[in-house]
Amino acid sequence: AHVAGGSVPLLRVTTVYRPSDAMKPLFRARGATDGRAFLDEAQVLAILEAHVAAVSAGGGAEGGGGGQSSHSAWALDPLLSDALFRGGEAAKDPQAGAASMPPKEVRRRFLKRLEQWTRVSGGALEKPMHARGEPPKVVLTTEQRRGHSVTCVAELAAYSIDPYTAARELAGVCGATANVEEEALKSGVQKRVVSVQGLWDRSITEWLAAKHGLPPSCVENRAAAMKGPGHAQKKEKKATNVRRA
Repeated sequence: AHVAGGSVPLLRVTTVYRPSDAMKPLFRARGATDGRAFLDEAQVLAILEAHVAAVSAGGGAEGGGGGQSSHSAWALDPLLSDALFRGGEAAKDPQAGAASMPPKEVRRRFLKRLEQWTRVSGGALEKPMHARGEPPKVVLTTEQRRGHSVTCVAELAAYSIDPYTAARELAGVCGATANVEEEALKSGVQKRVVSVQGLWDRSITEWLAAKHGLPPSCVENRAAAMKGPGHAQKKEKKATNVRRA
């Protein structure tokens, strides 16, 4: 979906979290009852600190008594202890069963125990997209065809980037011929890959960031990972037409 009368806004890629099963009781005790809701770092730490404050005030996890927390150490009541240590490898941690812990260490462990997701919003996406762990990648490869180098850009559809518009723009950015190659997959989906004459992987990566807001974490440049000459764009070779949206 394009923005009428203007350019498409940049994509925004952020890390968000969901509580793991061991953490859900603590979240529910603090009123965060939707275990499938996505929360940013500030929101999950606010829940943690509200819980610590309630325990310190004597309210405990669910109205019962709790240990006393201080600025130098936070009391680990049963709910917080479970959130940090119950299940998996964390149960074998030497700190499991500790009565208290420095706040900085509690925050670090709390974030580490959460389910980490990547949220992608903006751009041409109709609604935010969430991926467990790492986001989907736009894939850049290079190959030789009839003695000429070609740079291929695949998986643009993951971010609703139109391949035909991309081909036109990359032709101008790189000063090279660009077109769209179509392939019908067994699933019936039409795969579309943009091919640009020459080695342009670095310039295309820069264009994806400048034009669409796609950070390096969303781009897999396989050409740059290949050893030997003739696979990736030379550092001194630059496209002069990369402009921000």
